[in-house]
Amino acid sequence: MFKTRERLLVVYCFLTLTLAAQTETNLYRQADKKALEQWVDSVYNSLSPDEKIGQLFMPIVESKSSWKTKIEGYINNQKIGGVLFSKGSLATQAEMTNYIRSIAKTPLFVALDGEWGLSMRLNDAPRFPRNQIIGAIHDEETLKLYGKEVARQCREMGIHINFAPSIDVHSNPDNPVIGTRSFGELPSNVARQGIAFALGMEENGVMAVAKHFPGHGDTSEDSHHTLPTLSHNLNRLDSVELYPFQQFINAGLSGMMLGHLNVPALNTNGLPASLSATVGQKLLKERMGFTGLTFTDGMAMKGVSNQPDMSVKALLAGNDVILGVINQEKEFQQVKQAVEKGIITPAMLEEKVRKILTYKYILGVHNNKPIDIRSLSRSIHTPESEWVQRKIYDKAVTLIKNDSTLLPVTALDRNRIAAVAVGVSNQNRFQQWLKRYAEVTAFQVATVDSLRLLSSKLKEFETVIVSLHAVPKSELAALQQVINSAGKSVLVLFDSPYALDRLKPVVTQAGAVVVAYDNSDFAQISSAQALFGGIPFSGRLPVSAGGFAANSGIETRKCRLSYSFPEEVGISTESLAGVERIALEGIRQRAYPGCYVLVVKDGTVIYDRGFGNLEYNSTAAVDAETVYDLASITKAAATLPAIMKLYDEKKIRLQDPIGKFVPETRGSNKANITIREALFHESGLVSYIPYYNTAIDPNSFNGPLFGKRSSLYHARYAGAWGRTDYTFIPSFISDKRDETFHRPVANDLYASNKMHQALLKDIIATELRSKTYRYSCLNFMLLKEAVEQLSKTDLDSYVKENFYRKLGAVNMTFLPLNHMPVEKIAPTENDPFFRKQQLRGYVHDEGAALFGGISGNAGLFSNANDLAKLCQMWLNGGEYGGERLLSKETVTLFTGTKSSKSRRGLGFDKPDPRNNNASPTSPLAPLSVYGHTGFTGTSFWVDPDNNMIYIFLSNRVYPERTPNRLSTLNIRERIQDELYKALVSLQTSSQPCNESSKATTR
Repeated sequence: MFKTRERLLVVYCFLTLTLAAQTETNLYRQADKKALEQWVDSVYNSLSPDEKIGQLFMPIVESKSSWKTKIEGYINNQKIGGVLFSKGSLATQAEMTNYIRSIAKTPLFVALDGEWGLSMRLNDAPRFPRNQIIGAIHDEETLKLYGKEVARQCREMGIHINFAPSIDVHSNPDNPVIGTRSFGELPSNVARQGIAFALGMEENGVMAVAKHFPGHGDTSEDSHHTLPTLSHNLNRLDSVELYPFQQFINAGLSGMMLGHLNVPALNTNGLPASLSATVGQKLLKERMGFTGLTFTDGMAMKGVSNQPDMSVKALLAGNDVILGVINQEKEFQQVKQAVEKGIITPAMLEEKVRKILTYKYILGVHNNKPIDIRSLSRSIHTPESEWVQRKIYDKAVTLIKNDSTLLPVTALDRNRIAAVAVGVSNQNRFQQWLKRYAEVTAFQVATVDSLRLLSSKLKEFETVIVSLHAVPKSELAALQQVINSAGKSVLVLFDSPYALDRLKPVVTQAGAVVVAYDNSDFAQISSAQALFGGIPFSGRLPVSAGGFAANSGIETRKCRLSYSFPEEVGISTESLAGVERIALEGIRQRAYPGCYVLVVKDGTVIYDRGFGNLEYNSTAAVDAETVYDLASITKAAATLPAIMKLYDEKKIRLQDPIGKFVPETRGSNKANITIREALFHESGLVSYIPYYNTAIDPNSFNGPLFGKRSSLYHARYAGAWGRTDYTFIPSFISDKRDETFHRPVANDLYASNKMHQALLKDIIATELRSKTYRYSCLNFMLLKEAVEQLSKTDLDSYVKENFYRKLGAVNMTFLPLNHMPVEKIAPTENDPFFRKQQLRGYVHDEGAALFGGISGNAGLFSNANDLAKLCQMWLNGGEYGGERLLSKETVTLFTGTKSSKSRRGLGFDKPDPRNNNASPTSPLAPLSVYGHTGFTGTSFWVDPDNNMIYIFLSNRVYPERTPNRLSTLNIRERIQDELYKALVSLQTSSQPCNESSKATTR
């Protein structure tokens, strides 16, 4: 017994000296050596001779009907050390893993051959792209993140080893087996990208196995079918093929797979490298210093399967684990005989088995817990996983040509844009996402013939974006014609960069060329964002193609909103789960039929979701395109930007009296109200007047308009009962539209200019009280008149010209029915008293309606996305899309100033620091927040401290304005609470553990 212990100590000393003299792997270096050695000793000493031999084998098993019998044989008879499952589903592989764990005496390795994650083998796993796309990424943190996510999914599946990355240098475009499995053609890139990915995996507890040593990238044959020859000399091998493997070893990574390759320069003498001691022992271990686990490539491959005694040769060549032999029983017996004959020495066997057990301990193979198959899919398909998929494409999309700095697209107000999708029949994800940024006219052509017919139509556009979703194999003339039809043309290739070789004439003529690598939804979403500057272009070509060298790529900067997951800004999706719960509570409590919530953090939209429907008992769901009546948000999103612009141009000052700009006020007690007082709601104006009184003919009925409920007073309106037997003053309102009655009030109701003048006169004639704070829409009605007098145009035209069109906010408008189908617009109140109809696309506010739908206090409609663009412009200090809309000084003044008399800012609302119950925001919001609410159930809040925007849109006044459950349930404020709680969680997690953290809240 003592001699055995002494011999074991000698072997361990030899291993330790070897490791010290060579490159120790990170996994081994970080292990608890004492605990490791105790476990390895215990297990090794419990193994029979057959069990020791069995540790050297890892068969491949598919999820066929006979899998259970086959695995039982491998475990019970050949005592295997691990298994590689191939093909199937998440559930079937988990079932197999649970089964082998239950019957194996010695814990087994479970391996994956997943160069692009689980989806390479499992049909229902998250789909990551092939390595060629990864090769376009030069951000090592993203590559590492990808490796970590692949490892996380592996661990959920009970997988300990992933036979990835493939770090073969793809220097031969005609290679039949490597191709898109390689990161590219430049050895330095392949090394850097493969190492970053592998480090991510190993940091998350899964062994990375580099392949196919010594390099399968420049072969013209497939080792699955024959033995390829790598004919380069030693200098070339050192500088190209071997370079990534040496860097992988130097980085301390732990797994290596030997390929079935004939390499004459390495004296393989016709043997596959996987069976050559010159390669596996002398080159890999002795010269290059590798000390981790070595695996053969699959031994059923034709490149090796005809070799006699192949498993014995593989072990003698330096491999530790034999992968996927054809006849497991036969190979086991041959190795056993070689051990008995001393061909494989006891010391060699012990060294290999102990090394295998060492890594089993390090990788936690002994800590087996059954996989919960019921929750498995949810554990694998997480928001984080989808975020990593999206991020990969964000970083990969590559701009290789950009004449005249065509991208990102700018000057949206002067740029008519067409998007032509080639190879599709319907509008696709790419075109849908382009429309998030600008007004884009979309065309789809499935054939080249259809493409020819488009050329004449495209001449009316300044910019034409041609996306190739199926590259024409011939007849590129039609494509060239389309590219030439516009002054500015962009070509987006949703295919391999090698397709550029066929497209050279088109690429030459295009103003900008983008390579997106594949036609997945992720590639389309990322490309659309990059074209408009939502994300920067940062990818580089991984291979030479179309006259462009490898590493070609033009970088751009982010200048517009991007769209991603909360994880992009360090917030977990789970931490925002309460948003959904509260939003759905509002629907259940009939606070609104539906709503939309959008959150921007650090310039990225991280929450973008609709809930419910446009109406109760409707199937029309709220979505990103849904347009809402913003009500009083109009004050801050239309009138205020106009005032800020005029202030910027020194056409208006805050101390100017309103009478300077609104002649109707001159001679009245309203003339001296200053712009500042109106913005602060400190003018002394009354809060409200019954605007309908101005329009209704008092001679058309007897008695009061409102009374106790009866057959006469039957129209419930704003909590009262009104009569409907009145008529409007004929010179003010008509049910026919003509030159006189051209201001839309509602469906079949039109106001005249006389209505406008009469209403303005009534506003000016109201009582003026002391100049304390009193919220009043009348302030902004007068400010709108000032804007229009100064700008010589209506408020709608002015803000569109100076803001909305420049922002690409095509859904932000007054009078929305002039610009979009009614189906996009959420209905508001059923008005039985005044307009006597359901309102949809017409402003809810009565005063704004009588002004013809364009007013300073209400009338603006928008979806959440376009409102967010305006908010982001403010957060950016007046800049958006690479264009300055307001000076930074003006934005700072208007967004940062607060009244000394109330919580109000200059046109914006703000938190109430003295009374949380009266505050329109979450009590967690910092005092720097500015925004506004709307009577129809809307709000937006901009937080400069946390660089965050929160938008909530609903039609809470549907079908009537009372009761206001949105307010009584505090839906908007509670959702905002969830955002700040998530921020607190983010800040806490980012602080050192010995420091306290404090959220940026008041």
